[in-house]
Amino acid sequence: MQKIRLIAIDLDGTLLDEEKKISALNLDALREAADRGTLIAVASGRRFQDAIAYSRQIVDRQPVICANGAMACLNDPYQCVYCECMPKQKLRSVVEVLEREKCYYHVYCDDGAVMESRTGNPGKGRRLNCYDYQGEVLTGDEMPKYVGDGALKVVCFIPDAPRLARVRAAMEALGGLEINSSWWDNLEILEQNVNKGAALRALAQSLDIPMSEVMAIGDNENDLSMFEAAGLSVAMGNASDRVKEKADYVTQSNGEDGVGRAVRKLVLGEGN
Repeated sequence: MQKIRLIAIDLDGTLLDEEKKISALNLDALREAADRGTLIAVASGRRFQDAIAYSRQIVDRQPVICANGAMACLNDPYQCVYCECMPKQKLRSVVEVLEREKCYYHVYCDDGAVMESRTGNPGKGRRLNCYDYQGEVLTGDEMPKYVGDGALKVVCFIPDAPRLARVRAAMEALGGLEINSSWWDNLEILEQNVNKGAALRALAQSLDIPMSEVMAIGDNENDLSMFEAAGLSVAMGNASDRVKEKADYVTQSNGEDGVGRAVRKLVLGEGN
């Protein structure tokens, strides 16, 4: 059995079930692995506040990868070991494309998020505070000036496949971006070469753990960089065929406790 000292786990479609909860079987397996000395890192496209909230449900003081790999943090004690932002000027170009295409999008920054409003005046957005979700209204043109030194990531939601492909092509034409998807109807846009795999490498290095002793579990395109980085990769049963083809092992779906079953077999050495 391969020695695993760090497990990086995607959230949506992987660790979480359809109700966005962590099953008892998944929790039991991960906690047992943690008790034996394995670190459990949530590796999500979500904001730090969301990722750390799920991480604490498993075991407290565990590392976290968030914003699709734009940031990696230790939590014993807290320390940011990796953070890569999209510069303001590049962010402005990305926002211009999204505004032109009338896309609904979020811009993630280190202290919150900027979201275009689903209702109200076209072209308006809302600056969201991380804690009470209150803030001022601003136009899309003004978004870049509200994100400090730059954006951790931009995510847009486009449920129309041809339009999504058109926006993706426009982003690729801008150049210098990392573009992937965490769901069938979205695009995740980050600074070039920023992804979960890069964050996972930085996290493992900070912990003095060789990549051969790292396992990554995921279900979608944005998890493939982790598969390339980790010594052992696990695809969910609900993953796309492409993701399954890139994995070393395919477990059950997120609705069938796939994470817990994989951990018990591959880390804890239980079952066949």
